[in-house]
Amino acid sequence: MTPSFANWEEDLVFKHDKSIESDFKTMNSKDPFESYNRQMFAFNMAFHDSIGKPAADVYLNYVPTPAQTGLSNFFSNLGMPLNIVNSFLQGKVQQGLEGFMRFSLNSTLGLLGLLDIATPAGLELKKEDLGQTLYVWGLWDEASFVMLPILGPYTTRSLFGDIGDSSYDPAYDLIHEDFNRNSFVITKGFISYAKAAPLIEELKSQPDPYIFMRESYLQYRTNLIYDGNPPQPKLDDFNFE
Repeated sequence: MTPSFANWEEDLVFKHDKSIESDFKTMNSKDPFESYNRQMFAFNMAFHDSIGKPAADVYLNYVPTPAQTGLSNFFSNLGMPLNIVNSFLQGKVQQGLEGFMRFSLNSTLGLLGLLDIATPAGLELKKEDLGQTLYVWGLWDEASFVMLPILGPYTTRSLFGDIGDSSYDPAYDLIHEDFNRNSFVITKGFISYAKAAPLIEELKSQPDPYIFMRESYLQYRTNLIYDGNPPQPKLDDFNFE
């Protein structure tokens, strides 16, 4: 299983909190594509074992930790313009302004984002994307889980949103050749994957790795939509018998 290239990395940590339900109005809990998703999940796990894990091990073991941190910071900073735009589109004006300050600070004093000096200054990273914006606008209330080959888990809403985000991503405007753009996307995706790769052994230990991964990812997306504070289940939703 290869994590998504859409900034899904250590944030998920494969820890499913049963006190937070993933089947609010935001998500379809019935998994209508489960048969297809399980086949793609098995394919991605095989890809991980044969190619992904060995490549990630080389990166994690032989690239100096400061270089890994710098590269992660650099690509994270390049994603800030999209976070800023979607913050404003969702009506989060203060968050958008803070995002702009974070991007400006890291892009200048942080050496084009290699150093994250904004977080210690109190300007934390807030991830926003078009998928979240579509939900806030009320244009896509419920999304279904879908697994893509190599790219990993998405929801139908986040997949559509990522396609939309990529169409106006300012970072791509700085890269004019298709080869360089593809190299940029692959490098960014690999760095995100390498950060999540050590967690996959924990995933394998679950009774049903697919279900655990699906519920964890849906919970992750729900947390993003609600800025880390999803509504708690009502007492009426629990069966105390």
